[in-house]
Amino acid sequence: MIIDILVLVVSGTIVVILLLLLFFVERSGHLRETGTSSCEEETAGNLGKSTKCPLCGSNLYGNKRVKSVLFPGKPDSMMEINGCPYCYPSNSEISRVCPVCRKIVPADGHVIARVFKKPGKTHVHVLGCTGCYKRKTP
Repeated sequence: MIIDILVLVVSGTIVVILLLLLFFVERSGHLRETGTSSCEEETAGNLGKSTKCPLCGSNLYGNKRVKSVLFPGKPDSMMEINGCPYCYPSNSEISRVCPVCRKIVPADGHVIARVFKKPGKTHVHVLGCTGCYKRKTP
């Protein structure tokens, strides 16, 4: 009788573990398919989620967004990143610093990045600021 109860308890535990595992695997796969990419998170204005400005490092909550201009292209696009509401337009309180050369970005300057879009994923790669990045001419 004790063995029968023990077998039932072990079987029940295994079934519960398998169901939980199935639930979490299904949920993570669903999030991967429908989730937003890091580039889209900055522009989505998600409440409770925080992203950082690539120029000044300020936390961006709610509807705070990084001001940028996207120039579509194939296979990748180019982007000019100006900054967030805290550092753009330029002010004397918060400096805009290039993540590549670590120098202060001038008031009329910006950061240049390359944007790679794949199904379900967007990747932004910063190339430099208007001071340190010089475009190659063919």
